[in-house]
Amino acid sequence: PALRAKSVRLTAYLERLVDAAAGDRVAILTPRDPERRGAQLSLRVREGSRAARERLLARGIVCDYREPDVARAAPVPLYTSFHDVWHLARALAE
Repeated sequence: PALRAKSVRLTAYLERLVDAAAGDRVAILTPRDPERRGAQLSLRVREGSRAARERLLARGIVCDYREPDVARAAPVPLYTSFHDVWHLARALAE
């Protein structure tokens, strides 16, 4: 239960930061309801999810990629900090 609670908080934090920082350049495809999602957000980046993923990797941020245009970020509660989530959102905004 503690891991799920942290997972919900981390993913919600990432959701809020992406909404605030990335504006209309990033669309969150994952359901907004925490009961309908796990510990990940599927993100469609307007200027190209594959290119965005490569830029994130260059900054040491690992995201999954799904064709044709979805980057998936998973703030895994066992080893992801709130600072890590903030760092990802800031990188997406830039």
